[in-house]
Amino acid sequence: MLVPNVIRAIGQALVFAPLSAVATAGIEKENAGSASGLFNMMRNLGGAVGIALLQTFLTKREQFHSNILSHAVSLFEPATVARIEQLTRYFQSHGITDPIDAGHRAYVAVGMVVRKQAFVMAFSDAFFLLGTALLVALFATLLLKKPNHLSEGGAH
Repeated sequence: MLVPNVIRAIGQALVFAPLSAVATAGIEKENAGSASGLFNMMRNLGGAVGIALLQTFLTKREQFHSNILSHAVSLFEPATVARIEQLTRYFQSHGITDPIDAGHRAYVAVGMVVRKQAFVMAFSDAFFLLGTALLVALFATLLLKKPNHLSEGGAH
C-alpha cells in the first residue's frame, strides 16, 4: 500500500495547486482571501460528502457480492461440504475437542472467507468507480476556458 499512497500524495499536490488557481482566477485582490477560504471550505465539504458516498457504495457492493457468493457456497455443493469437513478436522487437531464446536468454527471460517472475498470485490468496484470519476474529471478539465486575467487572482 506504500506505492499507491505515494502516487496519490504526489497526484494531490499536483492537482490542488492548479485547481485552486483556476477556481480563484479573475477574483479581485480584495476578495481573494474570501474566495480562497470559500474554495477550501467547499473542497473539504465535498471531500466529506464524497467519502460518505464512497463508504455507502462500498457497503452496498459488499452486501451484493456477499449475497452472490453465498449462493455459490451451499451445503449442497460437494466442495463446500469437503471444505467444512477439512476445517472441522483441522480445528479438532488443534485443540477443539468438541466436534460440534469444531464444526461451528468451520462454518464461521467459511463465512469469513466469503466475506473477505466480497470485500475484495467491493473494493475493486470502488476503485473502478473512482477511476471512472477521475477520467470524467480529466475530460471535464478540457472544457475549462482559460481565464482572461490569470495574474490578477490572489489565491493562496
